[in-house]
Amino acid sequence: MIMTTLQKIEFILISIAAAAFCILTVILSVRLRRERRESAKRIKALEKEVRFDYLTGALSRKAFVSEMETALAQSGTGVLIAFDINGFKSVNEMFGHAAGDGLIKRYAAKLLKEFGKDIVGRFEGDNFLVFIDSRITKEDLNSRIKRSGAARFSDKPTKLMISSCCGAAFAPENGTTFDDLFTNADKALYHSKQNDRTISYCQLSGDN
Repeated sequence: MIMTTLQKIEFILISIAAAAFCILTVILSVRLRRERRESAKRIKALEKEVRFDYLTGALSRKAFVSEMETALAQSGTGVLIAFDINGFKSVNEMFGHAAGDGLIKRYAAKLLKEFGKDIVGRFEGDNFLVFIDSRITKEDLNSRIKRSGAARFSDKPTKLMISSCCGAAFAPENGTTFDDLFTNADKALYHSKQNDRTISYCQLSGDN
């Protein structure tokens, strides 16, 4: 069958349209995959932003509570430690908030270095929480806190001697939920501050 000139033209146009459609499909597919990858990266970045404290790299308050509750439900034991920098307000007043932020970052780095394999979170301001989801003696806990260097250290940028105190609550002896353990750890922290602002050991809630 001999194709007429018009049929040939129609065939060519249909072929061109089909090829263009295939090319467009490939382009759209590639663009869609790229947009999905970029969207996944944005979502991951947002999740990281929500999960971690922007200043210190420690877990955010919400993420810490979630991880601690999960660990506590699995092990049923552990210790929650509340840390607080002594006189932090004075540092902000003397050197400004930027210097205060710098001190918080350096303080957090000490906690993360020693307790990085445990659960470390920034609760608020200069308050940090650490949860160790295993049995640990008071002596070993005190040793780890001292080893971290967070209890008392010379801060070169501000040229100040920085001290902090902490309070600890054990599970299940002092509670079996985050709320109970935090309440007792916070009471122990207050007890530590009232008795010695430069304390270098953990005041246990059971000893109050």
